Amino acid sequence: MDLVKRWNILAVALGTTTVVMAAKYALHHVIHFEPIEQSSLHNALISSAIFVMSFLLSATINDYKESERIPAQFASTIDDMYHDAKSIHSDYPKFDLAAFREGLLDILRQFRGGTRRDRHAVRREITDLHGSFAQMEKAGVPPNFVVKLKQQTSILSNNLYRVNYIQKIHFLPSASLLSWLIVGIVTGTLLLTNQSTAYGELAITGSITFIMVYIVRLIHVARLPFQEKGSTKDDVSLFLIREVRDYLESEGKASR
Repeated sequence: MDLVKRWNILAVALGTTTVVMAAKYALHHVIHFEPIEQSSLHNALISSAIFVMSFLLSATINDYKESERIPAQFASTIDDMYHDAKSIHSDYPKFDLAAFREGLLDILRQFRGGTRRDRHAVRREITDLHGSFAQMEKAGVPPNFVVKLKQQTSILSNNLYRVNYIQKIHFLPSASLLSWLIVGIVTGTLLLTNQSTAYGELAITGSITFIMVYIVRLIHVARLPFQEKGSTKDDVSLFLIREVRDYLESEGKASR
């Protein structure tokens, strides 16, 4: 079950293709109902369908590629903030570095959930860093150091808002419906077309169905780049977020 879940796109494409090929076999050998004769219009129909679906996929992939860059930027910003704070603490010991580090850890722990379900939790954790900034000012930290950290906090918020937007807003929702309609139209046409050889038409119908269903499912998965952990093989990896979190936790243990 876990294997099917992780290879969701392949499983759906193979399952749909099997059903369509069974229907084609029944229409040809059992019902003998194939009223459409093959012509050059079939090539035009299939080529047009693949072109439109490829356009939709390319538009969706752009957001997916951007989503892959965001965790790296988010993790590097957190790491940079911590090292800046560590340097500040060495010069201004009154600044509570442990509290600041714990605030950064809370942000990292909430990041995965903040990309899908509990968006407000990670935003609150980012906002809570302003308490540490106020504490820095009381400890006598120069304003330019505090301003830099506040700007980095703004970068974290921008990254999170962009992730939330990509997750929630679908590129041309009507185009998603169009992609499924295209699959239905092409598959229906192939099922009702009388081709030259029985097994050849099964292979052609199955191959085209597999490719088109695979593309549609890939579009759907790419629209939601941050899935539940282990949902598919295609969700954006957060290993850099985990590495920075582990590093900060080790720093906390070392300081005790």
